This record gives sequence, C-alpha cells and structure tokens, in this order.
Amino acid sequence: MTTTSVPATPARRVGRLRLAAVIMRAGLRSQLANRADFAMAVANGVTYQITVLLFATVIFSRFPSLGGWGLGEILLISSIRMLGHGLYMLFFGNLGLIPHLLREGRFEAFRTRPAPVLLQVFTYEAPINALGDLVVAGASLTVCLSLLDITWTPAALVFLVVAVAAATVIELGLNLHIAGLVLRFRGSESLFFWLDNTAGNFGNYPLSVFPVFLQGAFTFGVPIAFAGYYPAAWLTGHADAVPFSPVLVHLSPLVALLAVLSGLAVWRRCLAWYSRNG
Repeated sequence: MTTTSVPATPARRVGRLRLAAVIMRAGLRSQLANRADFAMAVANGVTYQITVLLFATVIFSRFPSLGGWGLGEILLISSIRMLGHGLYMLFFGNLGLIPHLLREGRFEAFRTRPAPVLLQVFTYEAPINALGDLVVAGASLTVCLSLLDITWTPAALVFLVVAVAAATVIELGLNLHIAGLVLRFRGSESLFFWLDNTAGNFGNYPLSVFPVFLQGAFTFGVPIAFAGYYPAAWLTGHADAVPFSPVLVHLSPLVALLAVLSGLAVWRRCLAWYSRNG
C-alpha cells in the first residue's frame, strides 16, 4: 500500500491537529469511563517508580555514599530522570504500543487518515500510568531538595527545567529509533523493555561507579547519562569529577536535539519501508 504526499497548507495542519485532539479526547474518555482501570493505571506507575526508589534506599542503607555522591545528590539524578520519563510517558509513551497496534491491524488505519502517523500514535490513548510516574518523581524531587544545600539562583532553576526537558526528549529520541526498528524488523519490540530497564537500573546512579566501558556506552552510545547524571553533576558541584570532560555537564540539550533528529530520521525511513512492504 502506498500513500500520496500532499503539501501541508496551514488549514490542513489545523485540521490535522483538530483530528488528533478528537482522537486523544476519545481515548481519554474511554479510559476515564472505568474508574477502576484508571486507578489501577495510576497505581502501576506509582508502584514501579517506588520500587526503583526502594532499591536505591536499600543500597544507601549499606553504603552511605556512592562515588562521592550523597543520598540527596543521587536522588537528584533519579528525580531528573524520572520527571523526564514521566513527561515522556505522558506525551509520547504510546510509542511502546506500536507492536500491539501492528498485531491488531490498527496501525494500517493511521496511514489512511489525513494526519501524521506519528501524531496519531502519540494521541491514540491517554497514558494514565504516567500520572503515577510524575507523582513519585515530584515527591522524590521534593525530598532530595530538602536534603541538598543548593542555592537556587534563576540560572540554576532554568538549568533544572532544561535538564528535565532534555531528559524527556532524549527518551523520545531513543524510543523513536526503536519504534522505527519495530516497523522494519518484527521481533525487535523487546528493545522497548531493554531501554526502560537499562535506564531504570543504570540511569539513577553516578556514572563514576560503573566500569569505564559502561561510562562510555551511557555517554556516547545510549546517552542515558545525559538524562540525569550530567545535569545533576553541575547542580551539585561534581562537574569537575565527571568522566571524560566537564564540558559534558552542559550538553544535555544538544544530545537531546541530536537524539530526536536521529530518531525521527530512522522513523521516517522505516515508515517509508513499511508503506512499501508492510
């Protein structure tokens, strides 16, 4: 099946956005219709993130400091990452549903509607469990700020906001790569779970506690260190002790931009392949 590309005029763009809004509202209404399902979705998000924090608490009950980082400082790493993850799940988390949409044959309908396929995926349903992620991340940030002695100048506050936004976009970019691969190579959907587990297991701790090859992998390969560790290093005064170069603490926005542009390129290429061969 092939599709014909039609130039997007301003009126057509508005129409596409309205269609996406209608789809998103319909998905939200369907989920809110069953309060038990809604509550369970929120509880799932809360439970998973609390499990991550409990694991960190157990670690700190045995080791009060990791790589020269205290509890509050490490909580800042995880809080930035979890806030970014929660925002990613809220706005873009439906990327993980693409394998399900393909199996159910629903993905085909997206290509026949006058709206970008990716936008329809993002608005397919309201990811309610993201609310639980954000609640726990906000609580974690509140606790860690009470433990830290940081002077919150306007520059530091802007840096924190930008760091959270960059963490969101980095996760989006990495998952766009996987979503494209799912279209091209069936069976690659397990990469969604691999990325989520890798970020949860390694992205919440100082990079310096890991072997050098993992430091390089999480900096230059799968850059989850920029979704929490490097920004937190600048905020907590650890910039001079980060691996490779202190310059890295300022590069999260650039890494986010490169990740999402690369992810979009992979997505478009694989979607074009799917349109010809799917």
